[in-house]
Amino acid sequence: MSRKNHNPSIARRIVREIKEGQSPETLISITKDITDPYYLSLSQVSIASNCSLKPPKAEKLFKSAFSNYGKVNQSWRRIELLGEISKRMKNITDSELKYSQYNKILSLSHEEKTEDTKNFFVKHSKTFPSINLENLLNFSVKIKGYEFESSKAVIRSWISKRQVEPLVTLLSELKGDIRVKLLGYLHFQISKSKTDVGTSPLEIALKSTSSEEMFRYLVRVSSKPSDLKLIESFISSKSLEISVPISIALIARADRKGWNQEANHFALNAEKLISSMKDSERKEKFKSKLKITTDRLTIESPTASPFPKKPMVPISDSGKHTLGLYNTYGGNWNHPHYKAVFKAANLCSAFNLNLALIDFPNIEVERLINEIKKEMRLPNEGYLSQLFSKDRIRFFEKDIDESWAGSKVVTTANPEPKKQNLPDGKLCMVMGLGPKGLPKSYLGQSSYQFEITGSEVAFETGTAMGAIAGHLHLMQ
Repeated sequence: MSRKNHNPSIARRIVREIKEGQSPETLISITKDITDPYYLSLSQVSIASNCSLKPPKAEKLFKSAFSNYGKVNQSWRRIELLGEISKRMKNITDSELKYSQYNKILSLSHEEKTEDTKNFFVKHSKTFPSINLENLLNFSVKIKGYEFESSKAVIRSWISKRQVEPLVTLLSELKGDIRVKLLGYLHFQISKSKTDVGTSPLEIALKSTSSEEMFRYLVRVSSKPSDLKLIESFISSKSLEISVPISIALIARADRKGWNQEANHFALNAEKLISSMKDSERKEKFKSKLKITTDRLTIESPTASPFPKKPMVPISDSGKHTLGLYNTYGGNWNHPHYKAVFKAANLCSAFNLNLALIDFPNIEVERLINEIKKEMRLPNEGYLSQLFSKDRIRFFEKDIDESWAGSKVVTTANPEPKKQNLPDGKLCMVMGLGPKGLPKSYLGQSSYQFEITGSEVAFETGTAMGAIAGHLHLMQ
């Protein structure tokens, strides 16, 4: 056995013997055979978290574990290690020890690159105990450039573990647009989870903004007709330069949600506001925008499909190769997720490919099919249902099963020359959703890399998906 493989096998043995009740002293002595600081740190955390060590001894072992964490060379690997550590520490029984060690993780995460820190928060906020959530939020809003995305993950974790009122108070004390956006996002999540809360985060957010951009955001996170009417009441005191475009946005949101009565009400109000404006180029632009929006109300019902109703084409029982989508959007299922899976399902059906969905949030197959049908306004269940029925779509938590999907090939605009010779046989080409592509750690761990253009030109998600699917179809 190579030295590289020896370290993880010892780490797995330690976990196994912890479950069997082996004494901490024996397990600590075993760690002396581990030469990789990654696995040494992880094993020490496992022992300190699971075994019957008294807090002082456990603290000493944690201190050693975090010292070894600092000896791991690559930033992405340290962040990955922090995530694994956060999972292992859930087993700590001493609440004070647990609180202090999770705070240590927070401090270490902020010493890494900001994007890596953000990725840690998005993926692992859910592992933090409820007592650490306030500190978690205080850290997340300070991740420069990634405050919103990181804090959204904390909000989702908070709602599942603690009363919401203290979170409303904390968010209300923030300054600037981040206050408005996080309060709006909290309102959206509360509505989804049907959580009762005293003070409406949406109302607080509305009191905190006067910009068109933030009003538009709050329209997008509105979940009930009463939310839109609340926004309408707030913009009534604003200038026409803000109240008119937001009124038109209210029409579009109500139409998309299928609230016909409210959509027509907002349309009448927008028309009145525009008519009260002095003649100008700006007024004509608003009238044109309103006409486009209201024409949609009269011509196309909210549930009408933009796709023609025609018979579905039967697809084969198996795919030749596999298209892999690695979810880098973060958060729960939302429109970008549904849209990407819908596009991929059509491409896989057209080009005879299987579909691998990696690191997506959990969702029942039936619900996914129904949500895509609703989001994309389909007249039927689309090709997604056929692909699932033939076992041509599978979900994977961290990485694909190559025995089903084929040899993994990651796609990137900047491939490593030594990794560009592709293997023979069935392939699974994996692409990242969103503008940032695949995580660096995922790229680094892959043996094969592929660049579709031959000139290292980066594509946006939809274009890349189509190009990769077409290329796979033409391969032998």
